[in-house]
Amino acid sequence: MHEGEIVIKKVQGHVPKSGAPREKPPTKDATITYRLTRDDISGGPVNLDEIEPGLWLGNVTAAADLPTLEKLAIRSVLTIDSCPLPAHVTENPGLRVKYIQASDVPREDLIKHFEDTNNFIRESLEEERNVLVHCYFGVSRSATIVIAYIMNKYKLTYDAALQRVKSKRRFVMPNPGFINQLKLFSIMNYRIDPQNEKYKLFRLKLAADNVRKAKRLPVNCMDVVKPDPAVTQETPEPIVYRCRKCRRVVATKSNLLTHKQKPPGHSPAKHHNSFGDVAGLNDDESDTEQQLSKEDGVAPSGSAEGTAADSAATEEKVSCKESVPSMSHVTEQMRRSSISSDQSQRSSEKDGICSKIYFTEPLAWMTDIFHNTQGRLYCPKCTVKLGSFNWVMATKCPCGAEIYPAFYLVPSKTEYSTVVQNVQVTV
Repeated sequence: MHEGEIVIKKVQGHVPKSGAPREKPPTKDATITYRLTRDDISGGPVNLDEIEPGLWLGNVTAAADLPTLEKLAIRSVLTIDSCPLPAHVTENPGLRVKYIQASDVPREDLIKHFEDTNNFIRESLEEERNVLVHCYFGVSRSATIVIAYIMNKYKLTYDAALQRVKSKRRFVMPNPGFINQLKLFSIMNYRIDPQNEKYKLFRLKLAADNVRKAKRLPVNCMDVVKPDPAVTQETPEPIVYRCRKCRRVVATKSNLLTHKQKPPGHSPAKHHNSFGDVAGLNDDESDTEQQLSKEDGVAPSGSAEGTAADSAATEEKVSCKESVPSMSHVTEQMRRSSISSDQSQRSSEKDGICSKIYFTEPLAWMTDIFHNTQGRLYCPKCTVKLGSFNWVMATKCPCGAEIYPAFYLVPSKTEYSTVVQNVQVTV
Protein backbone atom coordinates (compact mmCIF):
# COMPACT_ATOMS: atom_id res chain seq x y z
CA MET A 1 0.00 0.00 0.00
CA HIS A 2 1.39 3.38 -1.04
CA GLU A 3 1.46 6.59 1.03
CA GLY A 4 -1.87 8.36 0.91
CA GLU A 5 -3.89 5.20 0.28
CA ILE A 6 -6.60 3.74 2.44
CA VAL A 7 -8.10 0.27 2.48
CA ILE A 8 -11.90 0.36 2.52
CA LYS A 9 -14.22 -2.58 3.10
CA LYS A 10 -16.57 -2.31 0.15
CA VAL A 11 -20.00 -3.87 0.30
CA GLN A 12 -22.49 -4.26 -2.53
CA GLY A 13 -23.74 -0.94 -3.87
CA HIS A 14 -21.37 1.22 -1.77
CA VAL A 15 -19.36 4.03 -3.39
CA PRO A 16 -16.74 5.90 -1.31
CA LYS A 17 -17.21 9.59 -0.59
CA SER A 18 -14.26 10.40 -2.87
CA GLY A 19 -16.47 9.69 -5.86
CA ALA A 20 -14.47 6.75 -7.18
CA PRO A 21 -16.00 5.38 -10.41
CA ARG A 22 -18.81 2.91 -9.76
CA GLU A 23 -17.82 -0.61 -10.63
CA LYS A 24 -19.91 -3.65 -11.25
CA PRO A 25 -21.39 -4.56 -7.86
CA PRO A 26 -19.50 -7.49 -6.39
CA THR A 27 -21.40 -10.61 -5.53
CA LYS A 28 -19.94 -10.58 -2.01
CA ASP A 29 -17.92 -8.32 0.29
CA ALA A 30 -14.52 -7.33 -1.11
CA THR A 31 -11.55 -5.27 0.03
CA ILE A 32 -10.59 -2.51 -2.42
CA THR A 33 -7.80 0.08 -2.19
CA TYR A 34 -8.52 3.72 -3.05
CA ARG A 35 -6.19 6.72 -2.99
CA LEU A 36 -6.95 8.89 0.03
CA THR A 37 -6.94 12.65 -0.50
CA ARG A 38 -8.04 15.61 1.60
CA ASP A 39 -11.29 15.68 -0.41
CA ASP A 40 -12.32 12.55 1.52
CA ILE A 41 -12.07 14.14 4.96
CA SER A 42 -13.73 17.13 6.56
CA GLY A 43 -11.85 18.98 9.27
CA GLY A 44 -14.91 20.85 10.52
CA PRO A 45 -15.51 24.59 10.13
CA VAL A 46 -12.73 27.02 9.25
CA ASN A 47 -10.67 27.69 12.35
CA LEU A 48 -7.42 29.67 12.61
CA ASP A 49 -5.76 32.25 14.85
CA GLU A 50 -3.01 34.83 14.30
CA ILE A 51 -0.16 34.02 16.68
CA GLU A 52 1.82 37.10 15.73
CA PRO A 53 1.62 39.49 12.78
CA GLY A 54 1.54 37.41 9.60
CA LEU A 55 1.80 34.01 11.31
CA TRP A 56 -1.40 31.98 11.50
CA LEU A 57 -2.12 28.61 13.12
CA GLY A 58 -5.21 26.65 12.14
CA ASN A 59 -6.92 23.53 10.88
CA VAL A 60 -7.03 21.73 7.54
CA THR A 61 -10.35 23.32 6.57
CA ALA A 62 -8.86 26.79 6.81
CA ALA A 63 -5.88 25.73 4.69
CA ALA A 64 -8.15 24.32 1.98
CA ASP A 65 -10.46 27.37 1.87
CA LEU A 66 -9.12 29.73 -0.81
CA PRO A 67 -11.45 32.66 0.07
CA THR A 68 -10.14 32.58 3.67
CA LEU A 69 -6.52 32.52 2.49
CA GLU A 70 -7.16 35.40 0.10
CA LYS A 71 -9.02 37.45 2.70
CA LEU A 72 -6.12 37.15 5.20
CA ALA A 73 -3.42 37.65 2.53
CA ILE A 74 -1.99 34.19 3.32
CA ARG A 75 0.32 33.23 0.48
CA SER A 76 2.41 30.53 2.19
CA VAL A 77 0.93 27.32 3.62
CA LEU A 78 2.89 24.84 5.73
CA THR A 79 1.15 21.47 6.11
CA ILE A 80 2.12 18.93 8.79
CA ASP A 81 -0.33 16.12 8.27
CA SER A 82 -0.73 12.52 7.19
CA CYS A 83 -1.62 13.49 3.62
CA PRO A 84 -1.30 16.67 1.53
CA LEU A 85 -3.90 19.32 0.77
CA PRO A 86 -6.21 19.02 -2.28
CA ALA A 87 -4.82 19.93 -5.69
CA HIS A 88 -6.75 23.21 -5.89
CA VAL A 89 -4.46 24.44 -3.07
CA THR A 90 -1.15 22.72 -3.83
CA GLU A 91 -1.28 23.67 -7.53
CA ASN A 92 -2.45 27.24 -6.98
CA PRO A 93 0.20 29.53 -8.57
CA GLY A 94 -0.39 32.25 -5.97
CA LEU A 95 0.54 30.02 -3.04
CA ARG A 96 3.85 28.73 -1.74
CA VAL A 97 3.14 25.32 -0.23
CA LYS A 98 5.33 23.04 1.87
CA TYR A 99 4.21 19.58 3.00
CA ILE A 100 5.66 17.41 5.80
CA GLN A 101 4.12 14.00 6.28
CA ALA A 102 3.69 13.30 9.99
CA SER A 103 1.28 11.54 12.32
CA ASP A 104 0.16 12.82 15.70
CA VAL A 105 1.94 10.14 17.76
CA PRO A 106 4.63 10.65 20.42
CA ARG A 107 7.24 8.67 18.46
CA GLU A 108 6.94 10.87 15.37
CA ASP A 109 10.26 12.60 14.65
CA LEU A 110 9.32 16.25 14.22
CA ILE A 111 12.49 17.75 15.64
CA LYS A 112 14.43 16.90 12.48
CA HIS A 113 12.17 19.35 10.59
CA PHE A 114 12.43 22.28 13.01
CA GLU A 115 15.30 24.09 11.30
CA ASP A 116 13.67 23.67 7.88
CA THR A 117 10.21 24.82 9.02
CA ASN A 118 11.69 27.75 10.94
CA ASN A 119 13.43 28.87 7.76
CA PHE A 120 10.22 28.50 5.73
CA ILE A 121 8.22 30.62 8.17
CA ARG A 122 10.95 33.25 8.58
CA GLU A 123 11.59 33.63 4.84
CA SER A 124 7.86 33.88 4.09
CA LEU A 125 7.40 36.65 6.66
CA GLU A 126 10.50 38.49 5.45
CA GLU A 127 8.97 38.50 1.96
CA GLU A 128 5.71 39.84 3.45
CA ARG A 129 3.91 36.62 2.66
CA ASN A 130 1.52 35.78 5.49
CA VAL A 131 1.93 32.12 6.41
CA LEU A 132 -0.54 29.53 7.73
CA VAL A 133 0.80 26.53 9.61
CA HIS A 134 -1.74 23.75 9.97
CA CYS A 135 -2.29 20.05 10.68
CA TYR A 136 -5.74 18.46 10.97
CA PHE A 137 -7.15 20.34 13.95
CA GLY A 138 -4.33 22.83 14.56
CA VAL A 139 -3.74 21.52 18.08
CA SER A 140 -0.67 19.26 18.24
CA ARG A 141 1.55 18.85 15.16
CA SER A 142 1.25 22.33 13.68
CA ALA A 143 1.27 23.86 17.17
CA THR A 144 4.60 22.11 17.80
CA ILE A 145 6.06 23.68 14.64
CA VAL A 146 4.85 27.16 15.61
CA ILE A 147 6.15 26.79 19.17
CA ALA A 148 9.56 25.73 17.80
CA TYR A 149 9.60 28.88 15.64
CA ILE A 150 8.68 31.12 18.60
CA MET A 151 11.29 29.44 20.79
CA ASN A 152 14.00 29.99 18.20
CA LYS A 153 13.01 33.56 17.33
CA TYR A 154 12.84 34.83 20.90
CA LYS A 155 15.18 32.28 22.56
CA LEU A 156 12.44 31.14 24.91
CA THR A 157 12.01 27.96 26.92
CA TYR A 158 9.27 25.54 25.92
CA ASP A 159 6.95 26.67 28.71
CA ALA A 160 7.35 30.36 27.88
CA ALA A 161 6.78 29.77 24.15
CA LEU A 162 3.75 27.56 24.84
CA GLN A 163 2.11 30.27 26.95
CA ARG A 164 2.81 32.83 24.24
CA VAL A 165 1.10 30.69 21.60
CA LYS A 166 -1.73 29.71 23.96
CA SER A 167 -2.51 33.34 24.62
CA LYS A 168 -3.57 33.56 20.97
CA ARG A 169 -4.97 30.05 20.44
CA ARG A 170 -6.07 28.64 23.78
CA PHE A 171 -6.50 24.95 22.92
CA VAL A 172 -3.06 24.15 21.46
CA MET A 173 -1.46 21.12 23.12
CA PRO A 174 1.45 19.13 21.62
CA ASN A 175 1.48 15.44 22.52
CA PRO A 176 4.03 14.30 25.17
CA GLY A 177 6.56 13.15 22.58
CA PHE A 178 6.51 16.53 20.83
CA ILE A 179 6.89 18.32 24.17
CA ASN A 180 10.08 16.36 24.88
CA GLN A 181 11.39 17.19 21.41
CA LEU A 182 10.74 20.89 21.95
CA LYS A 183 12.56 20.80 25.29
CA LEU A 184 15.45 18.97 23.64
CA PHE A 185 15.51 21.67 20.93
CA SER A 186 15.95 24.26 23.68
CA ILE A 187 18.75 22.25 25.32
CA MET A 188 20.59 22.12 21.96
CA ASN A 189 20.36 25.92 21.69
CA TYR A 190 17.64 25.84 19.01
CA ARG A 191 19.57 23.80 16.47
CA ILE A 192 20.17 20.13 15.77
CA ASP A 193 23.40 19.00 17.44
CA PRO A 194 24.18 15.39 16.38
CA GLN A 195 26.82 15.16 19.14
CA ASN A 196 24.40 16.04 21.93
CA GLU A 197 24.00 12.96 24.13
CA LYS A 198 20.29 13.51 24.71
CA TYR A 199 19.74 13.82 20.97
CA LYS A 200 21.69 10.59 20.40
CA LEU A 201 19.44 8.81 22.90
CA PHE A 202 16.34 10.25 21.24
CA ARG A 203 17.45 8.96 17.83
CA LEU A 204 18.36 5.58 19.32
CA LYS A 205 14.90 5.17 20.84
CA LEU A 206 13.28 6.02 17.52
CA ALA A 207 15.50 3.45 15.81
CA ALA A 208 14.67 0.88 18.50
CA ASP A 209 10.98 1.45 17.89
CA ASN A 210 11.53 0.63 14.22
CA VAL A 211 13.63 -2.43 15.06
CA ARG A 212 10.84 -3.74 17.26
CA LYS A 213 8.47 -3.60 14.29
CA ALA A 214 10.80 -4.77 11.53
CA LYS A 215 12.93 -7.21 13.62
CA ARG A 216 16.03 -5.64 12.09
CA LEU A 217 17.56 -2.17 11.72
CA PRO A 218 15.84 -0.37 8.81
CA VAL A 219 17.89 1.51 6.23
CA ASN A 220 16.40 4.87 7.26
CA CYS A 221 17.81 4.39 10.79
CA MET A 222 21.39 3.55 9.82
CA ASP A 223 22.55 7.01 10.88
CA VAL A 224 22.47 5.92 14.55
CA VAL A 225 25.33 3.46 13.88
CA LYS A 226 28.63 5.30 14.22
CA PRO A 227 31.85 4.51 12.31
CA ASP A 228 34.31 1.94 13.61
CA PRO A 229 36.69 3.92 15.87
CA ALA A 230 39.59 1.60 14.98
CA VAL A 231 39.84 2.61 11.32
CA THR A 232 42.26 5.22 10.08
CA GLN A 233 41.32 8.77 11.04
CA GLU A 234 42.97 12.11 10.37
CA THR A 235 42.19 13.44 13.84
CA PRO A 236 41.69 10.43 16.12
CA GLU A 237 40.36 10.92 19.61
CA PRO A 238 43.01 10.79 22.35
CA ILE A 239 40.91 8.73 24.77
CA VAL A 240 39.83 5.27 23.66
CA TYR A 241 38.60 1.98 25.06
CA ARG A 242 40.38 -1.15 23.87
CA CYS A 243 39.85 -4.88 24.05
CA ARG A 244 41.87 -5.94 27.06
CA LYS A 245 43.07 -9.11 25.30
CA CYS A 246 44.18 -7.91 21.85
CA ARG A 247 44.29 -4.09 22.35
CA ARG A 248 41.96 -3.42 19.46
CA VAL A 249 40.20 -0.05 19.79
CA VAL A 250 36.46 -0.71 20.24
CA ALA A 251 35.14 2.71 21.35
CA THR A 252 36.13 6.30 21.96
CA LYS A 253 35.16 8.54 24.84
CA SER A 254 32.63 10.37 22.64
CA ASN A 255 30.90 7.04 21.86
CA LEU A 256 29.98 6.52 25.52
CA LEU A 257 26.44 7.24 26.68
CA THR A 258 26.58 8.06 30.36
CA HIS A 259 23.89 7.80 33.01
CA LYS A 260 23.56 8.92 36.61
CA GLN A 261 24.06 6.45 39.41
CA LYS A 262 21.03 5.54 41.47
CA PRO A 263 20.77 7.34 44.85
CA PRO A 264 22.72 5.74 47.75
CA GLY A 265 19.49 4.48 49.34
CA HIS A 266 18.68 2.50 46.22
CA SER A 267 19.79 -1.11 46.52
CA PRO A 268 22.10 -2.11 43.65
CA ALA A 269 20.60 -4.51 41.20
CA LYS A 270 21.59 -8.13 41.61
CA HIS A 271 22.49 -8.81 38.06
CA HIS A 272 20.46 -11.40 36.32
CA ASN A 273 19.04 -11.88 32.89
CA SER A 274 16.47 -9.13 33.37
CA PHE A 275 14.87 -9.76 29.97
CA GLY A 276 14.42 -13.49 30.47
CA ASP A 277 14.41 -15.90 27.58
CA VAL A 278 13.94 -13.10 25.06
CA ALA A 279 17.63 -12.23 25.37
CA GLY A 280 18.66 -15.71 24.38
CA LEU A 281 21.13 -15.89 27.25
CA ASN A 282 21.28 -18.37 30.10
CA ASP A 283 21.00 -17.21 33.68
CA ASP A 284 24.44 -18.62 34.45
CA GLU A 285 25.96 -16.49 31.70
CA SER A 286 25.08 -13.03 33.01
CA ASP A 287 26.77 -10.09 31.36
CA THR A 288 27.80 -7.91 34.25
CA GLU A 289 31.41 -7.22 35.03
CA GLN A 290 31.29 -9.38 38.14
CA GLN A 291 29.89 -12.45 36.39
CA LEU A 292 32.16 -12.14 33.36
CA SER A 293 35.12 -11.84 35.70
CA LYS A 294 34.16 -15.12 37.33
CA GLU A 295 33.72 -16.83 33.99
CA ASP A 296 36.99 -15.64 32.50
CA GLY A 297 39.16 -15.42 35.59
CA VAL A 298 39.63 -11.65 35.32
CA ALA A 299 39.14 -9.50 38.40
CA PRO A 300 36.94 -6.44 37.95
CA SER A 301 38.82 -3.24 37.18
CA GLY A 302 39.35 -1.15 40.27
CA SER A 303 38.85 -4.13 42.64
CA ALA A 304 41.41 -5.10 45.27
CA GLU A 305 41.94 -8.46 43.60
CA GLY A 306 42.47 -6.85 40.22
CA THR A 307 44.97 -4.33 41.58
CA ALA A 308 46.90 -7.02 43.42
CA ALA A 309 47.00 -9.26 40.39
CA ASP A 310 48.26 -6.44 38.18
CA SER A 311 50.96 -5.52 40.70
CA ALA A 312 52.11 -9.11 41.03
CA ALA A 313 52.25 -9.55 37.29
CA THR A 314 54.24 -6.35 36.88
CA GLU A 315 56.72 -7.29 39.59
CA GLU A 316 57.21 -10.72 38.08
CA LYS A 317 57.93 -9.27 34.66
CA VAL A 318 60.33 -6.73 36.07
CA SER A 319 62.25 -9.34 38.09
CA CYS A 320 62.52 -11.72 35.15
CA LYS A 321 63.81 -9.08 32.74
CA GLU A 322 65.58 -6.79 35.12
CA SER A 323 68.96 -7.46 33.67
CA VAL A 324 68.13 -7.39 29.96
CA PRO A 325 65.06 -5.27 29.23
CA SER A 326 63.27 -6.59 26.14
CA MET A 327 61.18 -4.65 23.64
CA SER A 328 58.03 -6.50 24.75
CA HIS A 329 58.68 -5.46 28.35
CA VAL A 330 59.10 -1.81 27.37
CA THR A 331 55.94 -1.98 25.30
CA GLU A 332 54.03 -3.48 28.22
CA GLN A 333 55.26 -0.75 30.55
CA MET A 334 54.19 1.94 28.07
CA ARG A 335 50.79 0.29 27.75
CA ARG A 336 50.29 0.19 31.50
CA SER A 337 51.31 3.82 31.88
CA SER A 338 48.63 4.79 29.38
CA ILE A 339 45.85 3.00 31.24
CA SER A 340 44.14 4.98 33.96
CA SER A 341 40.82 3.25 34.37
CA ASP A 342 40.86 3.62 38.16
CA GLN A 343 41.41 7.36 37.92
CA SER A 344 38.74 7.65 35.23
CA GLN A 345 36.30 5.67 37.34
CA ARG A 346 36.93 7.78 40.45
CA SER A 347 36.45 10.95 38.41
CA SER A 348 33.19 9.67 36.97
CA GLU A 349 31.85 8.54 40.33
CA LYS A 350 32.71 11.94 41.82
CA ASP A 351 30.43 13.53 39.20
CA GLY A 352 27.67 11.04 39.95
CA ILE A 353 28.19 9.24 36.64
CA CYS A 354 28.02 5.46 36.75
CA SER A 355 31.09 3.61 35.44
CA LYS A 356 30.12 0.05 36.33
CA ILE A 357 29.26 -0.66 32.69
CA TYR A 358 30.25 1.23 29.52
CA PHE A 359 27.07 1.93 27.56
CA THR A 360 27.92 3.11 24.04
CA GLU A 361 26.38 4.13 20.76
CA PRO A 362 25.97 1.27 18.28
CA LEU A 363 29.21 0.99 16.28
CA ALA A 364 29.91 -0.37 12.81
CA TRP A 365 32.02 -3.29 14.08
CA MET A 366 28.97 -4.62 15.97
CA THR A 367 27.74 -6.54 12.92
CA ASP A 368 25.05 -8.53 14.72
CA ILE A 369 23.08 -5.40 15.62
CA PHE A 370 21.96 -4.96 12.01
CA HIS A 371 19.91 -8.15 11.78
CA ASN A 372 19.19 -9.17 15.39
CA THR A 373 17.16 -7.53 18.12
CA GLN A 374 19.51 -8.67 20.91
CA GLY A 375 22.69 -10.66 21.36
CA ARG A 376 26.32 -10.55 22.40
CA LEU A 377 29.15 -8.30 21.28
CA TYR A 378 32.45 -9.93 20.35
CA CYS A 379 35.78 -8.28 19.62
CA PRO A 380 36.10 -8.23 15.81
CA LYS A 381 39.80 -9.11 16.07
CA CYS A 382 40.18 -11.79 18.76
CA THR A 383 36.45 -12.71 19.12
CA VAL A 384 36.48 -12.49 22.92
CA LYS A 385 33.12 -11.51 24.35
CA LEU A 386 33.07 -7.81 25.25
CA GLY A 387 29.43 -7.21 26.18
CA SER A 388 25.89 -7.40 24.83
CA PHE A 389 23.16 -5.40 23.12
CA ASN A 390 19.38 -5.23 23.21
CA TRP A 391 17.26 -3.09 20.89
CA VAL A 392 13.85 -4.05 22.25
CA MET A 393 14.05 -4.28 26.03
CA ALA A 394 15.66 -2.28 28.80
CA THR A 395 18.92 -3.57 30.28
CA LYS A 396 19.54 -3.06 33.98
CA CYS A 397 22.92 -1.65 34.98
CA PRO A 398 24.44 -3.01 38.23
CA CYS A 399 23.79 0.43 39.75
CA GLY A 400 20.06 -0.10 39.26
CA ALA A 401 19.46 2.21 36.27
CA GLU A 402 17.56 0.76 33.32
CA ILE A 403 18.90 1.67 29.87
CA TYR A 404 16.95 1.29 26.62
CA PRO A 405 18.11 0.45 24.03
CA ALA A 406 21.42 -0.85 25.35
CA PHE A 407 24.83 -1.49 23.78
CA TYR A 408 27.41 -2.06 26.46
CA LEU A 409 30.99 -3.12 27.06
CA VAL A 410 32.09 -4.75 30.30
CA PRO A 411 34.98 -2.91 32.04
CA SER A 412 36.77 -6.17 32.93
CA LYS A 413 36.97 -6.95 29.21
CA THR A 414 38.08 -3.51 28.08
CA GLU A 415 40.66 -0.95 29.12
CA TYR A 416 40.69 2.83 29.14
CA SER A 417 43.71 4.25 27.32
CA THR A 418 45.16 7.65 26.48
CA VAL A 419 47.47 6.25 23.81
CA VAL A 420 46.29 7.34 20.37
CA GLN A 421 46.03 4.02 18.57
CA ASN A 422 43.00 4.46 16.35
CA VAL A 423 45.19 5.93 13.63
CA GLN A 424 45.91 2.46 12.38
CA VAL A 425 43.60 0.11 10.57
CA THR A 426 42.66 -2.89 12.70
CA VAL A 427 41.21 -5.85 10.87
